[in-house]
Amino acid sequence: MRISNYLLKLILLTLMIGAFPVLILGWYSYHYSSQSVLQQIEERNSQVLRQSQLRVEQTLKMIDFSTTQLLGLPTVTRAIPIKLGIADMEMIHELYKNLASIQTFELGIKDVYLFSLEQNWLISNSGMDAYGQPGLKEKLRPFSAMANGSMWISGNSASIQGAEGMVELDHAVINIKKWPINSSRPRGMIAVVLSSQQLIDLIDSDPGMGSVFILDGDGRVITHSDPSLLGMDLAGEPYIESIRGRTDAAGVFNGMDGERKASVSFRKSAYNGWTYVSVVPTQAVTRQATAIGRTSILISLGVLAATVLTALIGSRRMYSPIRHIYRSLLSDKEPRPKKDEFIAISDRIQGILSDQTKLKFELAGQQQQLAEFLLRKMMLGEARSQGIQERLVDYGYGYTRQWTAMRVLLVQIDRLDSSRFTEKDRDLLLFAISNIALEVVPEADRLPPIVIRESVVILSGTKTQSEKAFKESVYARAAEVQTSVKRYLQLETSIGISRSCTAWPEVGRGYEEGENALKYRARLGEEVILFIEDVQPLNRKEIVYPKKLEDELSEAIKSHDRERSQAALSQVMNALSSEEYDHQEYQMSLVRLLMDLIRLLQDAGISHHLLKAGEDSLFEELLGMHSPRDIEAWFRSVIVYPAIQLLEERQETQFTSISEEVKQLIAEAFDTDLTLEKCSARLNYHPQYISRVFRQETGISFTDYLAQYRLGVAKKWLKDTDLTITEIAMKLKYNNPANFIRYFRKMEGITPGQYRTNLVE
Repeated sequence: MRISNYLLKLILLTLMIGAFPVLILGWYSYHYSSQSVLQQIEERNSQVLRQSQLRVEQTLKMIDFSTTQLLGLPTVTRAIPIKLGIADMEMIHELYKNLASIQTFELGIKDVYLFSLEQNWLISNSGMDAYGQPGLKEKLRPFSAMANGSMWISGNSASIQGAEGMVELDHAVINIKKWPINSSRPRGMIAVVLSSQQLIDLIDSDPGMGSVFILDGDGRVITHSDPSLLGMDLAGEPYIESIRGRTDAAGVFNGMDGERKASVSFRKSAYNGWTYVSVVPTQAVTRQATAIGRTSILISLGVLAATVLTALIGSRRMYSPIRHIYRSLLSDKEPRPKKDEFIAISDRIQGILSDQTKLKFELAGQQQQLAEFLLRKMMLGEARSQGIQERLVDYGYGYTRQWTAMRVLLVQIDRLDSSRFTEKDRDLLLFAISNIALEVVPEADRLPPIVIRESVVILSGTKTQSEKAFKESVYARAAEVQTSVKRYLQLETSIGISRSCTAWPEVGRGYEEGENALKYRARLGEEVILFIEDVQPLNRKEIVYPKKLEDELSEAIKSHDRERSQAALSQVMNALSSEEYDHQEYQMSLVRLLMDLIRLLQDAGISHHLLKAGEDSLFEELLGMHSPRDIEAWFRSVIVYPAIQLLEERQETQFTSISEEVKQLIAEAFDTDLTLEKCSARLNYHPQYISRVFRQETGISFTDYLAQYRLGVAKKWLKDTDLTITEIAMKLKYNNPANFIRYFRKMEGITPGQYRTNLVE
């Protein structure tokens, strides 16, 4: 059967219309997904590299800070200029303790060496290495001429590695610091050795997505997830040469890793000259894109086959197109009109257009929801800067065109535990606060309030006010919102306010500033209104940590004085709250206080694990609180009082042990010239301390207990032996028999001879 030209053309046209878009869509889908996957992986690698760098440098800076503090200790500054000997054992012991104090588990410090250049002695955290490390001093001495007061070097290329093998620093990282630090002729220096394993634990590396490693200034591997590559010189690798040839501090490029193509991300550290590198094979990057491409091809082929089949079958039936359209537009249940089908189709289309007009009218009522969605994207930094103003105009907020400045206000509930509400009510309460803000702030001066996480966010603007007047106006509105919430909901709230924004892309920055301002509740208390420029000025002064007050707190804890420790803790917390520095620095001060108190227990031989925290660790619990009252109460109930109790229990155990040891010495040496001083020498305690502890545990003095013990022995000898009274007195170390007889009569009421006679009778 010969096919008509019209049908043939219809089939060809249908195939072209159906197949061409499918092929274009499949190609575009593959291309776009590949680029998107590649971009996402590169961004992920850059973020992983940045986070690894931040963690590593934070650890190095903490070590640097701890080393600087150590060099500033009076014991260290007094010891370096003198020649240490046996007479200075107390100072040497104090130096051991100071060196060991910075060798914490968190920092991963392997060894610490303190070197006096003037007196040519070397002390490490494990002892005075005069013989154990004979070549170390000669290896360290050249670093006294370094230009910088402090520097980080790699053990792979350090001159202190040595050919003798006397100092094992292979794959380690060393911090060398002079004392005085800026002196061209230092008198001493300190070297801190950090294990490479600690750095490996600080970097993120997904074996399936390449590797992350660190290079020193000479191109040697400092840290790598593959231990066999530690110390390897990669300076000759093409992609490493490319990195070293670049002037930018960070970047991503494609290169060759051996014979494989790879995506290389790098970051150059301005802190110590190291280079952080992430190498991801292109095969791993494109694996997901290839899978997407195959899926796109299969789907495109399936759709293309369906299109061809539809074109062949459908075109044969399109010889009566009007009837098909008519049946599509009118339901079978409707009566068939007698008028022309084209007129019926036209009437139906008019009805559809009328319905569309009604739909547009209904969408006009959704403008506020659309504006809220746009505002949320702006706050989270997800909105494109172009077209924001036009969309706001379309949504009915054209008055925002006249705004010259804007501020972001974040309203947060301070606490629910003291109210009639629970955590289950938080979402409803935030919705209620949003409605209150909607009524309090004039419509022309704000966009609709939105709820993001646990905050009600208000974007307020002005078109005529000066910066000062705008700030006062925003404060007045914030105070009115805060008052209204307390009046209607009986809730205490705090409000954080950003700096002024002059363009829509800055709104995201304003949201972050509002969040940061609210964090200062941890120092300033609750139910506050905080402007970010007031609590976090651009020019902040240097941190002053209240070390003296902390020492008073430590002494109170050691003295088991709860009242004095509570007062000292309040003074420390008030001093920290009064300093003008940002929230992160405030949290670092709190962490330092916590670490020092934990170290106090560790110095007493008590594990900090005995301090009972909640489900989270001590540090997580501390950093999760935002009220000065809660923080002080937490330190008092979780750290200070339990520490005092643990120290008291340890002291009681120690007292019992000392008393038992003294009794054992008396039992063993009662027939010698035993004195309290000799006991103190045997037990390594001061005589007065032993005397006080013994009396406290036994109820009598050392001398009385010794005399009573000898009296018991004398009675036993009088009964069981033929020793004369003179011989017994001499054996028990009495000066003469008369003193023995006098004491025996005083205690027993009869003489030793009478006592023996009574036993015989």
